[in-house]
Amino acid sequence: MGSGYHIDKDRFQTVLKVNIAVFIAEILAGYSSGSLSMISDSFHVSLHVFASLVAIVSEYEFLGINSEKIKFWSAVTNIALFFPLAYLIAIEAYRRWQTPPILDLTPTYFLIAFLGLVANLYTVFILPSKKDNHTNKNVWILRIHMIFDSIGSIIVIGGAFEILRTGNYFIDPVSSMILAGLIILVAIWMSWEIIHGHNH
Repeated sequence: MGSGYHIDKDRFQTVLKVNIAVFIAEILAGYSSGSLSMISDSFHVSLHVFASLVAIVSEYEFLGINSEKIKFWSAVTNIALFFPLAYLIAIEAYRRWQTPPILDLTPTYFLIAFLGLVANLYTVFILPSKKDNHTNKNVWILRIHMIFDSIGSIIVIGGAFEILRTGNYFIDPVSSMILAGLIILVAIWMSWEIIHGHNH
């Protein structure tokens, strides 16, 4: 394997480790605070964990299957998981909209949310853009993941600050609905990129 292979593999492994750490921290912060938007973002991050694993696996060949086919179908599988996640988040957000629970937004909550944003931005920085990588579409798909998750982190932080400012807890399910829409948007975008790239 060439040096590019090892560089991609190292990047994927770094992103995997970062995403696992962020997922654990956010899921704990989400359940301890009662924040659906934080829980939603943590499960969004869990898809990045899977995406990182898929990206690593896509660097190998199995049973004589063409490596390009492995990369294509692993990317498709990755994207397909976005839709059921967005649906589940939207259903729970609607339920909470009816009777928004009181949230416990501690300094630790904001610290974890901020560190999650920093971690996302770091992974965006270390992953190459589409124009810089032509061998494995999972590289830039993973980068798109992380760009949108950075936006998701901003939504979580902004919503929490707004809840503290106004005392309106319905902002949490609204933020979760926005996150669900964001997940659908990125899934559609990545689907287009995959289909367009495959046809060419």
